[in-house]
Amino acid sequence: MNENIEQQLSREGFYVSTTVGLSMYPMLRNRRDRVIIRPLDEGERLKKYDLPLYRRPDGKYILHRVIGVRDDYYLIRGDNTYAIEKIPDSWILGKVTEFYRGDRHVLSTSRGYAVYIRFWRLIYPFRFVFVKIKRFIDDTLYKVRYRLRKK
Repeated sequence: MNENIEQQLSREGFYVSTTVGLSMYPMLRNRRDRVIIRPLDEGERLKKYDLPLYRRPDGKYILHRVIGVRDDYYLIRGDNTYAIEKIPDSWILGKVTEFYRGDRHVLSTSRGYAVYIRFWRLIYPFRFVFVKIKRFIDDTLYKVRYRLRKK
């Protein structure tokens, strides 16, 4: 398994992996779903909503969604995160072309997948506000409980 992802993409033309982490939840579940990644064709650039696999300079592999395309970089964010990253073309290793959510096979070109993406992006502002409010309430309750225990 320790074979370099880039080597396998180059040799086999694809890479299959179980996802790890919560940044793409609810679409991809931690250690339960599998993705198939293929390298980009020569000169191909990612499009908005593509799911690229990229490697940061620290060696960490990340799979997040393109939310903006610029001339020589992309704006990328996980479906379940709120920080936007500016990723240069040179970091991109490939993109998800299909995935397995449990036993269900999903193509990145399917209509249902496109509907999911648009829906999730549409409710982003509401999710963002909800998360901010929830964090404020959780922090406030934690402080109140802490003060009550000190008395």
